[in-house]
Amino acid sequence: MTDVSDDTRDAGADATIRACLSLDQPRSFFLYAGAGSGKTRSLKDALEGLDTQTLTTLRKHSRKIAVITYTNAAADEITRRVKADPVFQVQTIHSFAWSLIEGRTADIRGWLERNLKTEIAEIEVAQAKGKVGTAAHDERLKKMASKTKRLGRLTEIRAFTYAPEGDNFGRDALQHAEVIALTAHFLTESETFQNIVLARYPFILIDESQDTMKPLMEALLTFEVRHRGRTALGLLGDTMQRIYSDGLRDLDKRVGDFEQPAKQMNHRSRARIIDLANAIRREDDSRQQRAREDKPGGTVRVFLAPNERTDRAAFEAYAQAEMARITGDPAWQDPETIKTLTIERHMAAARLGFSDLFEPLSKAGNLKDGFRNGTLPAMRLFTHRILPLVEAHISGDAFAAMALLRDGSPLVDKKIIRSDRGGQVTGLDQARKGVEALMTLFEDERDPCCAEVLTVVAEHRLFPIPGQLRLCLPDYDSVAQDLADNIDELDLDTSEAIPPTEHNFTEAWTQALEAPFSQVARYLAYVEDRSPYGTHQGVKGLEFPRVMVIADDARTRFKGLASYETLFDVKPLSAASRKKADQGEETTIERTRRLLYVTCTRAEDSLALVLYSESPETIQKFLISKGWMAEDEVVMVEAGTFDQEAAPQS
Repeated sequence: MTDVSDDTRDAGADATIRACLSLDQPRSFFLYAGAGSGKTRSLKDALEGLDTQTLTTLRKHSRKIAVITYTNAAADEITRRVKADPVFQVQTIHSFAWSLIEGRTADIRGWLERNLKTEIAEIEVAQAKGKVGTAAHDERLKKMASKTKRLGRLTEIRAFTYAPEGDNFGRDALQHAEVIALTAHFLTESETFQNIVLARYPFILIDESQDTMKPLMEALLTFEVRHRGRTALGLLGDTMQRIYSDGLRDLDKRVGDFEQPAKQMNHRSRARIIDLANAIRREDDSRQQRAREDKPGGTVRVFLAPNERTDRAAFEAYAQAEMARITGDPAWQDPETIKTLTIERHMAAARLGFSDLFEPLSKAGNLKDGFRNGTLPAMRLFTHRILPLVEAHISGDAFAAMALLRDGSPLVDKKIIRSDRGGQVTGLDQARKGVEALMTLFEDERDPCCAEVLTVVAEHRLFPIPGQLRLCLPDYDSVAQDLADNIDELDLDTSEAIPPTEHNFTEAWTQALEAPFSQVARYLAYVEDRSPYGTHQGVKGLEFPRVMVIADDARTRFKGLASYETLFDVKPLSAASRKKADQGEETTIERTRRLLYVTCTRAEDSLALVLYSESPETIQKFLISKGWMAEDEVVMVEAGTFDQEAAPQS
C-alpha cells in the first residue's frame, strides 16, 4: 500500500503558500519544486483553499488573483479546477502582459516613438562606421527604412493590436518582445500604471518563474520591493529546470526576502531515475528529491558509441531492442511509444523528414525562435491556413474548407462578399477559383514545393501574405494589382495587408520554400508535440513512461548551446567559458547539466541515454567514478560494430 506520508510530506510547503495569500498581510514567496513534485497541483490547491471571506472581499472590490502559467494547456487545467471563477485571472505571460497595457494607446505610441528613434540613431552610427556595398550595409539601410516608415505612421494608429498566441499583422500590431518590454517599462517607470496594477491584483502568481523573460521578471521584482505589504508575488519553479537563456539566471538569489518553502517528493519517476537526477544536480545546488515508496525500481542505461563511422539509426534501434530486453517491456521496440529527446531541433528534423524546411530557417537569427515554437507568422500561413485548407479539400470536407476561408481569407470576409452585380466577379467566386488552382498542384498525388503553393495563394489572394514571404515573390505587387483591378468593386485593401519586415531573410525563406509541401505537416506535428521526437526545451513539464535521450555533439549545429563532451570530461572547458566562470557567468557545463537534468526527469519508468563521443571510454569512466551509473548500466560498443561510411554531416 502507498505510504500516506508520501502524499503529505510536502504539506508544510503548501500551508506556507496559503498563509502568504492573506489580504491583511500578503507575503511574497518562492516555492522550490523540483521535477515531478506536483508544483502545479500546489498552485491549484492554494487557489481552491482560499477562504470564503477572502474571495468575497476580492469580488466586492472587483479585484483578481493573477495566475500566470507557462502554457495554454496549464492555464486551461487551472481554470477548470477553479470552476472558471472570474476572480482568478489565469493566463500565459504574454496574455497577462497584454491585459495590462491594452488600450494604453498614447503611452504605447510614446514608448515606440522613443524606442524607434533610439534604434534608428544606433543604426546610423553603425552605418557611418561600416563599409558601403557590403551585405551588412544593405541590411542596415533596409532596417533603417523600415523603422523610419513605422515611426512616421505611428500617429495614424488609433489603437494597437496584439494576439498573444497568433499572428500579429498590420501596421497597428505589436510584436511579442515589444509587449513584454512595454509592460516591464510601465511597471517600473509609471506610478499611475503601478497603482492600477496594485488596485487590480493583490496577488500575482507565476508558474515556471525561472523561464519568465528577464526584463519582465526584473520589473516584477522591482515592483514587489516598492510595494511590499500591499501585494504579494508568488513564484513557483526550479532554477535547475531553466531552459531558455532569456530567463533570470540568479532568480533564486534575488528572492532572499521571500518565504521559500520547498517540496521534497518526486511523484513522477521511479527510484532509480530519481537517484540519477539527484546525482546530476548534486554539483549544482545539492537539492535532492525523494521517490515514492510505491514507485521503486526503474531502469537506466547508457549506450556509448564512437562518433565516427557509426550508423546512428542502427545503433539507436539496437539501444531500443536492448531496453526492451532489459526491462521486459516490448513497447521499447515501438518508436511511437518512446519519447526521443535531442539537444537540437535540426537533429529531430532530420529524423522526422523536414530538414529541407528547417535547415535554412534555423540559421536566420530572428526567425529561429518563432520557427521552433510554431509562432512565426510566415510559417503559420502554411501550418494554420494553407495546410488545413488542403487537407479539408482532400478529405472532401467542404464545410471545414469554407470555415477556414471565412476565418482567414480577405476574399470571403462578410463585408466584402457582394451579390452578383452585372456579372462582376465576387470575393466568393474569386476564392473558389483560387482554391481550385491550389488543389491542381496536388493532383495525381503530386507533392509540390512550398514556393509553388505560396505563388498560387498570393496570385489569388486566398490569404494575406506576411512581409517576409512577399519578399520572395518578385511579381507579387504586379499580380496583386491585376487582381485588385478585377475585383475593384470589393473595396479590398491589398496595399497594406502586411507591412514589410524589418530584416531581410529572403535568402533563408527562398531556400526553405524549395522544400516539399508535405514537410509542413511533419513540422507541425513536431512543434505540436505529436511526434515521437522532442527537444530539451519542448518537453518541460511533460512526462513519458519511456524516454531516450540522444547526445551527439558531433552532429550539433549550435555549438554554444550545450556540450556533453565537455560535461563528461572528454573536452576541456573553452577559454571563453573559463573566462565566463571567472566572471560568475554561466558556463557550457552548467547549461548542459541543466538540460540533461530536464530530459532525464521526464522519464517515469525507464530511461536510455544514447551518447556519441570521440572518447566513449572517458565518458564511461566519468559516469562510474561520479556514481551516476553502475558498471553494468553502461553499454559501450566497439568501433566498427555499427559501421557506416563517413557521410557529410547534416
